[in-house]
Amino acid sequence: MTLQKRRAPLTIDAALARIAGQMGDWAEVAKAVDRSESLVRAWGDPDRRENIPLVDAVRLDLAYRDAGGVGSPFFETVAYLLDEQAIFRFADAIALGHLAAEVIRECGEASSLLVLAAQPGADRDDYRETRAHVREAIDAYQRASVLLAALENGGQLNAQSFLDSPDADPRATGPPPT
Repeated sequence: MTLQKRRAPLTIDAALARIAGQMGDWAEVAKAVDRSESLVRAWGDPDRRENIPLVDAVRLDLAYRDAGGVGSPFFETVAYLLDEQAIFRFADAIALGHLAAEVIRECGEASSLLVLAAQPGADRDDYRETRAHVREAIDAYQRASVLLAALENGGQLNAQSFLDSPDADPRATGPPPT
């Protein structure tokens, strides 16, 4: 009985195993890319250093389809890996975009109510409601400030980020002017 290595889904080795399963055996996979069977097997072994060249991955996706397979195992895997890495790499920027929309919404509501509160006939309830919306806008700006400080520091927050003057020259060295 031959033990097979467990393969996580949507990995390069799982894509190659899917192709080999569809094409019948490793010899057919190797023939499709004009490589040795041992090299092709090494591409599918996560414990080996060999990596499949992009041109061979494309050729194997096409061979997989020629053998009756549905989809493109390597293309699907690379697309998934790219999306997965992008989520982590750009999460703060995406969050900043959502926060910017919230700031715009809150500031718009607060600004509109400020104009109405400045009109003749405004009363204490109008002022109270306007002040509540101004506080919500300030809170949204404060959350944006925290996230921007983290982005400015390469994704890290530290106390100095909040002690520095927001209008200090970021190119200056030494403490901010007093």
